[in-house]
Amino acid sequence: MVLTLPAAVAGNPVWESGGMRDLIVLSDFHLGRGKNLDTGRYWALEAFFYDKDFVNFIEWLASSATPDQPKPQIIFNGDTFDLLRVEPEPEGGVEGRAPAYLTPAIAARILENILAGHPTFVQGLALALSAGLPVLFLPGNHDVELQWPEVQAVLRRVLAEELVHMGKKPDQIIADLLEFRPWFYHEAGRVWIEHGCQYDPENAFRWYLRSNLAEEAADDTELDQPLGNFFQRYLYNGFGPITFMVPSSRANFRYGRWLLLNNPAVLIHAATSQLPFAFKWLRRLTLKKLQPPTALPQVHAAELHRLAEDSGLQERLLQIDSLKELRGDVVAAVESLARNLLRVLGLSLLGVLAVIGLWFLGFDVIQQASMGSASKSLWFMALNLLFFSSLTVGGTLLLLRDGPPQEPNPLPKAAAKIAELLQVPLVTFGHTHDETVQRLVQPLKRGWYFNTGTWIAVFTHDVLLPRERVQYTFLRIRDKHGELLHWHPARSQAVDVVLLDD
Repeated sequence: MVLTLPAAVAGNPVWESGGMRDLIVLSDFHLGRGKNLDTGRYWALEAFFYDKDFVNFIEWLASSATPDQPKPQIIFNGDTFDLLRVEPEPEGGVEGRAPAYLTPAIAARILENILAGHPTFVQGLALALSAGLPVLFLPGNHDVELQWPEVQAVLRRVLAEELVHMGKKPDQIIADLLEFRPWFYHEAGRVWIEHGCQYDPENAFRWYLRSNLAEEAADDTELDQPLGNFFQRYLYNGFGPITFMVPSSRANFRYGRWLLLNNPAVLIHAATSQLPFAFKWLRRLTLKKLQPPTALPQVHAAELHRLAEDSGLQERLLQIDSLKELRGDVVAAVESLARNLLRVLGLSLLGVLAVIGLWFLGFDVIQQASMGSASKSLWFMALNLLFFSSLTVGGTLLLLRDGPPQEPNPLPKAAAKIAELLQVPLVTFGHTHDETVQRLVQPLKRGWYFNTGTWIAVFTHDVLLPRERVQYTFLRIRDKHGELLHWHPARSQAVDVVLLDD
């Protein structure tokens, strides 16, 4: 779908250059540890199996570039690598699980394992660089550690080795074409790009910027762990090789209901193996709240003001940072979740006790009634049938209810504020795994919000939209236009994403 901006935007001098570089925006690949070289199979928590398709996509992208235009810029908009959904190293971790927090050294080692398990993906990145395509990485909530120089150094080194293998001289290529930014990509009058987790209350960091956080202060990040990250690390990983989960209240309910109806053993295993460990860490986090972090807030504040100066956004960047959705840290969020769970369990228990009480009352009435034994037997059968029917209907309604009320998606709201604040016509996020095109409602009425979806499988069991289970979606920004497309491996071309009006 091609979206042409209104004439008011087309007349902006910023758009008159004619040689503006195309932007190709991708997000949410969630590369895990890839293939286990010892078994020849993928690691159980891997979600990305499309390395060769990515190489074909890069080849198509490189071949479709025209000589008279700048080469398109590839922007990986967060969660390219998943440093949360990975198996712990045998010699690392706590009680056989992932470390409680990641230091720069641990994060660098995890990324090295991820790249080793995805050699074809590395070839695709090297192919893009060797073809002259600039590559930019932005962090997400699953790879926020990409801000650390030690982690970036791993990717630079692995790509340099691959470029040497391809017969290229890597130093200048990497220096000129490979870039990392700590938060966003912004072109004045054109586009704002960031992952978008900061506008999701279940996945927002209080202190997102941490490029200069020292190794010895990395434990500060344990207290700034969004609820979604916490559940992914300490609960969802216990589900094993199932469809990748988006940690939102409504999505969790849908997945949990589906698992309960189709594979309850997975839920039982996760509860018995993961929950005791999670509660242990919650207790530790509660104790650590008495000693709030000091280094991380200072690092974030210093980097925020530096970015505000270097980008020329000044006070506007501080205003964008203030848009983040903070509704309490992970401890407060879990405490709230526990209260809601106890309330639901309490109401359910009261309902069960009420039904049991009515059963005993009916039993006593039948027992005291003046009637023959045959009549009493029939009444007892009717009472038991009513009892079990009530429990069955109640349980079924509990399983099949629609879950928590659908809250308005906060990301388009944040996008509209950013578009208005920066006077940019295009704002794009990732994070939600849902492809989206939406006109922004703002005074200028000229903006568009895009969400680039994901390249991994999404949960489609109760989605009626005519779409593939896996869609290689990306956003192409060309001059004044935004196109939300998906790469079609069978056709070796990009086609429109199927989206319907609400």
